[in-house]
Amino acid sequence: MEREGYVSLWIGNSKSDEELLEYVELVYTDEGDFLPSQFLQDFNINIDDFDEDFIERVCLEKETNSITELISGCSYEDIVMPKYENLIGRVSSVKFNAGILLYNFQYDGSIKAVNNKGYQFKFVGVVKYAR
Repeated sequence: MEREGYVSLWIGNSKSDEELLEYVELVYTDEGDFLPSQFLQDFNINIDDFDEDFIERVCLEKETNSITELISGCSYEDIVMPKYENLIGRVSSVKFNAGILLYNFQYDGSIKAVNNKGYQFKFVGVVKYAR
């Protein structure tokens, strides 16, 4: 659900940045309506519950098990990195190369993970980014 000052994070694996973009990008119909992306469908997120301008994605060439390495360079990194490190630790037991951040959004965690069509993503959690 939309919530000012909070960011929700998913981590996982994607074959390429192009595939990740395709996974999260909203598609417009000829009538100007949005169709939900596969990401929104997978995690049961209502297209009306967030602003498409507040989605950020990152895809590394090589897998890592460091949340810091993954989201380094993302918006509000100095605020959110320590908070996500507290949630999952500096080093995860699994490796990943992709991240999806939804700003001004508090995901309810109803779907924890998806694994299909060559990609897999896991919901990490929600942290506050606004001071």
